[in-house]
Parts: sequence; C-alpha cells; structure tokens
Amino acid sequence: METIIRRSIEELNEILPKEKKLIIDDSTPLIDEQSKLESIDLVNLFVNIEKNLKKEGFPTLSFDEMLENINQLKTIGSLNLFLINKLKNEKK
Repeated sequence: METIIRRSIEELNEILPKEKKLIIDDSTPLIDEQSKLESIDLVNLFVNIEKNLKKEGFPTLSFDEMLENINQLKTIGSLNLFLINKLKNEKK
C-alpha cells in the first residue's frame, strides 16, 4: 500500500508549487491546520489513489468513501493504515 500512496503523492507533487510539495513521511499532515494542502489538492490526491489502486488490481475506494472517513486520513501514515484496513475488510 505504501507504494500506491508514494506514487499517488509523487503524481500530486508534480502539479503542486514547490512550497506545497509533500514530503513522503508517515507524519506528514494531509488534513489539519499544519497541512500545506488545499481542498482541491486533496481531491487530486484521492483521485490519484483511486486510479493507482485500480491499476494495481485492488478494489477501489470511491471519493465519497474517502470523505466519509476523512478523520482517519490526517497524515500519510494514517492514510496508509486506513487503506490497509479497508482493503483487508473488502477481501473478507
């Protein structure tokens, strides 16, 4: 899952200005007052994740599912845990 998240963030970083680029680290904030991202940046990140999950043959998560669980997506690390747990439950 880390590979998918890394690829998705790298794709987002390609379109972000230098001062908004994300450092790929578990503690990097995505959603809170310390985050560099605006709402449109989060939309782009979630779309990238959905696309990369599909590309790798994983069940996809809809944008709505991501928004419903936004409180679990505050950092890159919590996003990773959310995706691992969500996809683990999908396989059951």
